[in-house]
Amino acid sequence: MDEIDLQIAKILLKNCRTPYRKIADELNLSLNAIYKRIKNMIEKGIIQTFTARPSLIALNGIEVLIYGKTIGKDTSSISQELGESENIYFVGVAGGNILYIHGYLHDISELNDYIIFVSKIGKLENIISLIKKYPQRINPVKLIELDFRILNSLKVDGKKSTKDISEEIQVSSKTIQKYIKKMIEYDLVEFSINFAPQTQTSQFHIYLHRESDYNQEFKRLEEKYRNNILYIQQYSNVPNLIMMTALTRTNDEAANLYAKLQKEGFKEILHNLFINGFFFSTWRECNTN
Repeated sequence: MDEIDLQIAKILLKNCRTPYRKIADELNLSLNAIYKRIKNMIEKGIIQTFTARPSLIALNGIEVLIYGKTIGKDTSSISQELGESENIYFVGVAGGNILYIHGYLHDISELNDYIIFVSKIGKLENIISLIKKYPQRINPVKLIELDFRILNSLKVDGKKSTKDISEEIQVSSKTIQKYIKKMIEYDLVEFSINFAPQTQTSQFHIYLHRESDYNQEFKRLEEKYRNNILYIQQYSNVPNLIMMTALTRTNDEAANLYAKLQKEGFKEILHNLFINGFFFSTWRECNTN
């Protein structure tokens, strides 16, 4: 997997229904090259599935990251047990028996019980809970029954053609295109991929100084390290923390990236390397039924 594959994956993570022609034009590649690269990533299990689900904005839900060191011996079994929860969509296992547990909650009232559950099943010590930051938006439009029927059709394959959806739910392709466009425009849907890069994946915890402009630093880092960044996140309850997930091809490249970040003069920076990761279905998929 190279930098071009990463750029393709990042486009699909934002919207897996992005036409391949548009990706080709954006990356200045041929359409055939895009097809071959995506096919290769699918065959190697790097792209596991194309997903479609209601957005957390539409559902008024929240996303929570809990991480900490597990005292459990079998991290794979612990991950699978955690994945039985309807809330948990991903468990990442990093060096030093660190678990990163990503989940969705219907609302903040579920947070306390959820933390207790994750701590118990994950056998975690000194856990930290982070609530993902989302832009404020009051939508004048809500998901309706036809939206859910379309999403239900896309649940197994988020790239399914409008023609195939039309045949399945007996609604015209033109109407389906209109509704999908509306859902995207109002942030009511998330079209993405389950992405499992078979390369070095680093998690950087970047703590900013109190006097820093957090939003400006976020944008600067996003631009400066865009060739390595897979995800970059901010959190509502720890505003001076930026969590950056980056891809590197070798240990030396990961070490060099860490060294560059250390020279930035941040208040604190931590670095963990992922060893494994597991995706799971959640209540968000059930909302498409």
